[in-house]
Amino acid sequence: MYYRKGVERLNTVISFSCPAYLALRLSDENIPPREKSRWISEAIRMKLDGMNAESIQDVSTRRLMAALLSRDDVDAHLKEELLRRLNQSKN
Repeated sequence: MYYRKGVERLNTVISFSCPAYLALRLSDENIPPREKSRWISEAIRMKLDGMNAESIQDVSTRRLMAALLSRDDVDAHLKEELLRRLNQSKN
């Protein structure tokens, strides 16, 4: 337990699996290692709170492509092409 600005916070270590495209997106963000836990915690908090920090117009094409990969209603052939292009654009 540690204190920050008078607020008590309890941290706990958790481990989870995520799809490879999310790990790629996370690595693309170039988050410093010491900040990664805070960044992920904030993303989880935003999702749980129902917050959406950006509109669809503000989202990069790469992020839109990655989001389509996670949808069940996207054709398998389109998913293959999206994954190919995401991997290609990383290089």
